[in-house]
Amino acid sequence: MLYTPNNLLYKYIRYRFRRIQIQYNIVYDIAPEDEDEICRNLLKQRAKILIPAGILYFLLFGIIFAWLVGTSEELNPLMQWELRVIDYVIPILNTVEITWYAYSLDLLRAAVILMPLAIINASPYIIISYIVDTILIRCEVKALIKTYSMNE
Repeated sequence: MLYTPNNLLYKYIRYRFRRIQIQYNIVYDIAPEDEDEICRNLLKQRAKILIPAGILYFLLFGIIFAWLVGTSEELNPLMQWELRVIDYVIPILNTVEITWYAYSLDLLRAAVILMPLAIINASPYIIISYIVDTILIRCEVKALIKTYSMNE
């Protein structure tokens, strides 16, 4: 499922691969099957790096957040805002009555309220994933340049 051409990550990796090929002026004809295999391998390498890094990032983030909230007497404005948002959402979530046929719109309301918080806290991981993608794709393109230059 992760490595199929219809996957959004696969399309993104293929797009970045083609853009970096253009950046490095690769004029070699790469067969679509080879490009497909290269993109699948890049996705596998990406998953091997970013899944453990993501788990570690969010565990450390949670531990540091809890530690700062528990030990600091005065928090910075961002942390104060995050705590106010969380304190605002908790009563909304406590009143949600989940039945077997429908969810309350309060869940959607809580998700919309928490969305900026999630974006701000996940943005370093998104930047790291972009950097890892770029490094992996550039290494693959450089390896392709070497193989095609040796074949000629």
